[in-house]
Amino acid sequence: MDNVESENMDSDEEFAFETDHLALRGNKDYCDLLKFIVKLEAQKVKALKDIEELSEAQNRALDDPLSFLEDMKSGSVNFPPRQSIDELPNIDWASYGIDATVDGDDIKDTKPSKDDLDNSTKVRGRKFTDNKPETFNQLWSCEEQKRLEELLEIYPEEPIEARRYKKIAQALGTRTPIQVMSRIQKYFTKLAKAGLPIPGRVPKGIGRDKNKSMFYKKSTFFPQLHVPVTMEDPYEESHDSVPSIEIKNSNKYMLELLKSAKEQRLLDETAPVYQTKTMCVGCQKTGFLGARWTDNTGTDYCTDCVVKLLPAERLIPVRQPV
Repeated sequence: MDNVESENMDSDEEFAFETDHLALRGNKDYCDLLKFIVKLEAQKVKALKDIEELSEAQNRALDDPLSFLEDMKSGSVNFPPRQSIDELPNIDWASYGIDATVDGDDIKDTKPSKDDLDNSTKVRGRKFTDNKPETFNQLWSCEEQKRLEELLEIYPEEPIEARRYKKIAQALGTRTPIQVMSRIQKYFTKLAKAGLPIPGRVPKGIGRDKNKSMFYKKSTFFPQLHVPVTMEDPYEESHDSVPSIEIKNSNKYMLELLKSAKEQRLLDETAPVYQTKTMCVGCQKTGFLGARWTDNTGTDYCTDCVVKLLPAERLIPVRQPV
């Protein structure tokens, strides 16, 4: 059968199937194209057989490498040869009323030359062509991200999300629907990892403590987190040595204050002292137990009021009675 088929392909006689239309049987272009297709099919079958032979040879080489090397040295191992694929038959499509000028150049030469690759414009490592948008592979600005978040609220989810992406892209004006789709998918993933609610979806209760570090990474997905950093002038003298109220009321300051109060209570159990001449400004008591918490400006607290009130002043415990 293979011999008959090869003879038919190599001969110049009519090559056609019995089911072909009569108008095609005597057409030379059709016969050449049919021969080319049949030959490609035969090469495909041969390639599949070659792959099986190579796979078997690989298994034998892995099972017993030494004996396989000996077989290669002796020439008993025959690898399948490389196949050569013929060129497409040259057909004058204009004679059949078909305009092939649009795709003809692309079919003949689809592989770019080395000079084209070297001289091509690249945007952040990726090749830029004329059919790419102006914002190809460019980072989203904070303004674009904020506008995208607004448009997500304006255009709710639809059964066909592609229509939603198209509307958002038209309203945005700087991105294509594909870019908008990709951005929204990445944005929703970032929100889910951060434990933030996704617009138009029910939150799934993802923990926020798992990915705290992501809030400190520079990202264009959360422009509201971009807080401007200001630095103080080291040459400006600061006459106010007392920390600001914000620093005093911070969690760290509260923790240090409570820790110091606990230490004073432990000292009261082992070596109690009484402030007989000092009045607490919190409870208005005189002669209380323990240290007097003072800011050296006439304000004194007892330990109980320090724990209850957590004053904003910078207080120092003094156990020595006045």
